[in-house]
Amino acid sequence: MTSTELIKDMLERQKAYDAEVFKKHNVDYVSKSQLESALFDELGELMHAQKSDWCWWKFTQEPKDEAKVFEEYIDVVHFALMYEIKFGSGCYQYEDIKWNYNKLKTDLGFGQAYAFSCVISLTRDDNVLAYVIALGLHLGYSFGEIYNEYIRKNEINKERLAKGY
Repeated sequence: MTSTELIKDMLERQKAYDAEVFKKHNVDYVSKSQLESALFDELGELMHAQKSDWCWWKFTQEPKDEAKVFEEYIDVVHFALMYEIKFGSGCYQYEDIKWNYNKLKTDLGFGQAYAFSCVISLTRDDNVLAYVIALGLHLGYSFGEIYNEYIRKNEINKERLAKGY
């Protein structure tokens, strides 16, 4: 499958999962502000999972757990997909991701925290999902790895929801 096909499949799976969550929690709408907060929270968890890369003042800082970093990144993907479903307009084609990958490289020149904050500032236009996918590519994950990890985490989330999470 192409990257666009993988993303479309993830969007369909996210849409189905969101419907389950909304039904179970008796929610019929999530605002842009709520999604920005969710994205911000998950980006913070991703940053924290990478703390050993930037925490210079703590001798007891645990080493980076790459699996945890990937899982936290996928949590960001979940909310980026949800953002695209609710407020996006299809800006996740290969060229969109490529453009955002180049933007991300520039943004990273100002630091990782700045690049992560750009996800939130992009809620003013249509590049949230493309930028988040570009972030994953920058972190070293392929489209296939992002897709497979999304599927795995989506199944975990469904199990959690069924158990009252």
